[in-house]
Amino acid sequence: MTNDDFSIAIVGGGSAAEELLRQLSASDEHRVVVFETDLVGGECPFYACMPSKAMLHDRSVGRSWDQAVVRRDRIVDHLDDSEHAHQAERLGATLVRARARVTGPGTVHADGVDYSVDHVMIAAGAQPIDPDIAGLDVDHPRVWTSKDALTSSDRPESLVVIGTGVIGSELAFTFAGFGTRVTAMDTSERPAADLHPAVGRIIAETLERAGVELVGGADVERVELTDDHVTVHQADGTIHRADQLLVAVGRAPAHGCIDLDSLGLDDVEVDGTGRLTGTENVWVLGDAVGGDQYTHVANHHAVVVADHVAGDQVRRYDDVVVPACIFLDPPVVVVGPTWAELAGDDDIVWAEIDVDTPRGTTDEHRSGFLAVAARASTGCVVAAHGVGDQFDEVVHALVVAIDGRVPVARLAQMIQPFPTVGEVLGQAFRSLRGQLVD
Repeated sequence: MTNDDFSIAIVGGGSAAEELLRQLSASDEHRVVVFETDLVGGECPFYACMPSKAMLHDRSVGRSWDQAVVRRDRIVDHLDDSEHAHQAERLGATLVRARARVTGPGTVHADGVDYSVDHVMIAAGAQPIDPDIAGLDVDHPRVWTSKDALTSSDRPESLVVIGTGVIGSELAFTFAGFGTRVTAMDTSERPAADLHPAVGRIIAETLERAGVELVGGADVERVELTDDHVTVHQADGTIHRADQLLVAVGRAPAHGCIDLDSLGLDDVEVDGTGRLTGTENVWVLGDAVGGDQYTHVANHHAVVVADHVAGDQVRRYDDVVVPACIFLDPPVVVVGPTWAELAGDDDIVWAEIDVDTPRGTTDEHRSGFLAVAARASTGCVVAAHGVGDQFDEVVHALVVAIDGRVPVARLAQMIQPFPTVGEVLGQAFRSLRGQLVD
């Protein structure tokens, strides 16, 4: 059976799909069908961004675990996606609750029906990486993914976290704040190993201050799982026993919906416009692309793809700088390339500032740090790494400075209101100007 009523098929109904629908809603020429087997809206509103930030907030204001769970479940609508589904329909989409598979450049197969369309959008998201560790069974009740951790009503007395990236660090910090004894392990010697070393040091101090035991350079050899507990064995003989194990070593793009043979492809490569390389009308967006897996990046991808399908065809995935936050207390911000990516580049100049502002004195802020990088050849800022109180809001000024390619000479002349945390930007930009002049 063939259905040719639609011009666009979107495989996956998460953040990228929702933004794509908004971008296409003004066009009458596109008829869109969306395939989703889980929750419309994706991970962010139900399993990731919203519940995790709610729990972090409740931790910071001293609410109990039970109170936090009640508020979390209310915020995620008790995992009811009806409002997101209605919104998709209001934006003109037809929602099909069935598993879909891309079987050709313009064909999607779902529930016994072949949908013939002009464009196929793959927005299937990502899935947790299952590390190759002897004895590890991700389906065991004592093993959690981040989704399990953020939907559980039970708080374990003890928790081992494998992975200290964004997800691992935030969840270790959260559970420790509610009284769980947390051990966080990583193969790297410190958290956020790709960021400025001073930022990584403060992240480690933040986690340890929260009660998290950090184990760097950890070589996990095997895992033992029983009905009552989990035991993690390191290669050096060290043993960690806990009620629960959280595996947070990253997420891989979900490409299982793509029949590569039918497309004549060997693998999934995406060009700068979002087009699946080797095709003319198959697009990949959101977490399915890989790389920076954030809701705001997924939304940007949707804007770019919509521009190429129904716009001026000028936008690109890399035409903006990517900002990100790790919502610890104090929060971490990253804008642009990492420390590791810029290492060895002789054209790069760094300004490194220990955060010390009058607002920090009045509000009893903890120690913070900001590193800002500029290119000597252009005189413009290209990256920023920082950690400090209220930095998750200061980050917007850094995005404007970098994305707007504002010369450091001009940034150093600007003033910030007194007394604000943002005064640290003036310190950093003036330091950069001095180094560029020298």
